Amino acid sequence: MSHTANEWNDIRQALVRLERSRFPHWENYYGFYSSWLGGYFREPWAMLVPMDDHGFHRGDGVFEAVRIYAGAYFDLDAHLARLERSAAAISMALPQSQSEIKHICLELARRCGVSEGLLRLYVSRGPGGFSTNPAEVTGQQIYMALTKLRPPTPDQYKMGVIAGVSEVAAKPPDWARVKSLNYLQNVLMKHEAVQAGLDFTVSVDASGRVCEGSTENLLLVSHDGRLQVPRFDYTLRGTTVSLVMQLAEELVASNQLKSVETSDLAIEDLKQAREVAFVGTTLGVLPVRQFNAQAIAVGPICALLHDKLSQQMRDNPKYRSVF
Repeated sequence: MSHTANEWNDIRQALVRLERSRFPHWENYYGFYSSWLGGYFREPWAMLVPMDDHGFHRGDGVFEAVRIYAGAYFDLDAHLARLERSAAAISMALPQSQSEIKHICLELARRCGVSEGLLRLYVSRGPGGFSTNPAEVTGQQIYMALTKLRPPTPDQYKMGVIAGVSEVAAKPPDWARVKSLNYLQNVLMKHEAVQAGLDFTVSVDASGRVCEGSTENLLLVSHDGRLQVPRFDYTLRGTTVSLVMQLAEELVASNQLKSVETSDLAIEDLKQAREVAFVGTTLGVLPVRQFNAQAIAVGPICALLHDKLSQQMRDNPKYRSVF
């Protein structure tokens, strides 16, 4: 495609405006990687995705969020394995192997020189057209952003957070189990929580089963000492909650818990629970002090599990990918 002199001038001016742009939220960004642009970048203005990328205009892609703690990615391999499962669920192959993508993740963190943060890793179907036809794309693309992480405050871990039932319909089971770029329902859940003055909302499906938060798994400790998590048949199998369940088995062995299980849970189960917590990559194990105006105790089991998880993040080489 040929351009007139005026069109070339417009392009140059657009690039200059991008390079000179400054926004307050850019202070939260450390660096980026783009297979489309072909490399690593520190400049936020270079954080560009083609408009015809199917990940942008159709939500056609998958993603992961991985925490950096004490100079290492935490449980990166588990996140990359889930990324590949999610891609397979939407009939999409990763453009590179898990080991090759891991190398890019490590190199980005090394270049940014950070010891704490959050990796946002996206794999899109790629650019190539504006229809819903996946065959028109030129190839899958990898985009990464490394950002600051603001975990919950110490007071929130000590006092707990406030949650309620979401009015947004729960995702159908097949889609709940895929970490896709289509997160509109999750966005609406967070929006309603903010509007209602809550920290989190929890989705409930048509059968009355408690599902999950907008980006968090949920667990409870029943009054008879069972640690229960909503079944992964209709919720996302969280990497963090899966590890927390393994750590909780140690409490069964020491008679601090009766059992660890996945279950169909109802709202009344949450209201009557001994303890309730949200669990996720950015949260760890975050206790709930109130659910639908019902007070819930902030107890020792959730605090102990959070401490055990933090120890794994800090000390266990099995889960630490050092860069």
